[in-house]
Amino acid sequence: MTSAPSELSEVYSDRYAAISQRLLREAQRELDAGDLIQSSEKVWGAAAHAVKAVAEKWGWYHQGHYRLDAVVRFVAYEMDKGELLNLYLHPTAMHFNYYEHEVESDDVQTALNATESFVDEIELIRAEPVPSFPSLENLSGPQRKRLRLLTTRPRNHREKRDDISHLPPVGPEPPEIR
Repeated sequence: MTSAPSELSEVYSDRYAAISQRLLREAQRELDAGDLIQSSEKVWGAAAHAVKAVAEKWGWYHQGHYRLDAVVRFVAYEMDKGELLNLYLHPTAMHFNYYEHEVESDDVQTALNATESFVDEIELIRAEPVPSFPSLENLSGPQRKRLRLLTTRPRNHREKRDDISHLPPVGPEPPEIR
């Protein structure tokens, strides 16, 4: 049900995975510096980019929280990786904390550790060959709904560019030269 990954999809997937790793490092630095808000958001960003890396490799659309959630649920249910759902709750809570500022530093560290495990698991899945999934008519209603969401082009979707310069950087941005 997924299309064969294009060379450009592989480039995007690798870039999303590298961004995820960068955000994990930055989340720890922000936490060590006492900035719980930025650490929380970087924890979420690391998880989101890891999920995008898998979705991109599999040829799925991944714009928006609901599609990211659908990717995680599809992997959890269809690949018997239920532990991913529990791990995914941690970065999701950190995204909430970015707006609500209710979590203490020990909890942010716990979420960061769980998110590192989540990203590691997602990366193992991404390293596997693209799986083949049953056709829509052989799936249950919820399965069909998730897969249809992930394989249907969003209205506001922009096609991939031949370069990845519009994606966030993998490393810190160089200072501007004036």
